[in-house]
Amino acid sequence: MAQQDFLPSRRKISLSVKVSLALVGAAIVPLLLTLGFSELQTRPQLITQATNSMEGDAKTRVQLIDTYFHERVLDTETITQVPSTQQFLASPPTAPNYPSLITHALYGLGAGTFRDKNYTLWAFFNPKGHLLLSYPINPQPHGQYMVPPQYLQAVDAGKNFISAVYYTHETNKASVDIYAPIFLSQVPGTPQKPIYLGFLRATLNLDYIWNIVNSDHDNGTGSYAFILDENGVRIAVPQNLSDQFLMKSVTPIPEDTQQQINREARFGSNSGSVPVLEDSTLAAKIKSSSLSNFPTQPAGEKDSFQVVHDPTDPTIVPWHYFVLSPVNTVTLVANQQLLVTIIVAAAMSTLVALLGLIVGRNITRPILNSVEHLRSNSRALSSLAARQRDAASEQMWVVDSSQVGLQSVQYYTDATKVAARQLTETGMFLLQRWQQTEPGATRKSLEHIITASKYIEDASQHQTASNQKLSTALKVATQVTEQLASGATSATDAATQLEQVVQQLRSVVGR
Repeated sequence: MAQQDFLPSRRKISLSVKVSLALVGAAIVPLLLTLGFSELQTRPQLITQATNSMEGDAKTRVQLIDTYFHERVLDTETITQVPSTQQFLASPPTAPNYPSLITHALYGLGAGTFRDKNYTLWAFFNPKGHLLLSYPINPQPHGQYMVPPQYLQAVDAGKNFISAVYYTHETNKASVDIYAPIFLSQVPGTPQKPIYLGFLRATLNLDYIWNIVNSDHDNGTGSYAFILDENGVRIAVPQNLSDQFLMKSVTPIPEDTQQQINREARFGSNSGSVPVLEDSTLAAKIKSSSLSNFPTQPAGEKDSFQVVHDPTDPTIVPWHYFVLSPVNTVTLVANQQLLVTIIVAAAMSTLVALLGLIVGRNITRPILNSVEHLRSNSRALSSLAARQRDAASEQMWVVDSSQVGLQSVQYYTDATKVAARQLTETGMFLLQRWQQTEPGATRKSLEHIITASKYIEDASQHQTASNQKLSTALKVATQVTEQLASGATSATDAATQLEQVVQQLRSVVGR
């Protein structure tokens, strides 16, 4: 029993390691709670901040576009209010001062070109759309028309507006025409109504707009922007994506609109359908007039993007501005915060683990020493119990042997008594009949028999007394042996209990 208590047991975690783990847990749990809070609360907030930043960027860019075109419309309106412009359009070519009017009208057109470097030409047209004067070059027809019929009708109705986008493949330039009707100013105090004299058309390159789009990459790595017109054609894209996206529609163009585009040669002299790089999600957004934020995988992209859509002022240009940023870029700040938290947690875990091992060893060293002493005492007590058990076994053997001898002595003692009693009885019998034999000899022999018998009887009595004393001694020895055996059993039980305590302490300290 004592040997089996000291057999190798399954390796357990030491107390120092447990203390270290407890300290690590105490340090890591708050970090884990922080990490969980970050994932549940902070991370969505950071992602919301990123998307809000994208929305703010889109709004800013759209405001720049709206403001820019509004100023350009004001440029044309300003020129239409110049008296020399109205006089030129109101005078017939046969008027004597017509050459002078042309000169002053050219001054007005020239002044218009200086209002923005992206103007390429300014021109006056009569109400029927015939060119009257242009600066610095003559305009080229848009496909079949010098002035498309729908624009001629709109400007005749007195509207200031901006045309659709025209793109020239040879120069890789896009432009729009700004139309402004010209009326003869009403003379104050007279009932004269404004007389429609014609209209002004200014052609404006979209370099400024393209620069806005091309520079919109501040929403993280891989972010970019583009503009769709009212038909879903990508009219402005980053320069590095122009071959992939520029002048390609996100949805098939309706047949009547496609025919109008071809008649005006908006995207070059080649007839045919506008190339389509279909994207149903973006196509649905060109029908929306409000700011929106949504995830999608745009056409031509392999990853998911967060997209912000913000339409421009439809009364100026009915365009749609899109800002795109890869989802992993949108979540970059949140991912970086998560990584920093994990690194801090790992560093804290390592530091606290080392500290826990040191503290744990200092704490458990006295306990370990006590365990070793208890184990030594347990071994000694077990050894003593074994020796006492062996001695008790030997003592029990001696007692058993003595009891067997005592039983033999008692047997022979009883037999001697019986023999002596028989001799005495025989002697008494002969003595009573001594007349039948020689009286002297018989009597003498009988006296000797009787004497011997009495001696035997006396010896037997002494032996009986000795046997009683031996029996008493054996009883005492038996009691002592039983007490010794009981003590050995108690020592064994104590050793067992002590070993159990040692095992429990070992399970605590992990030794």
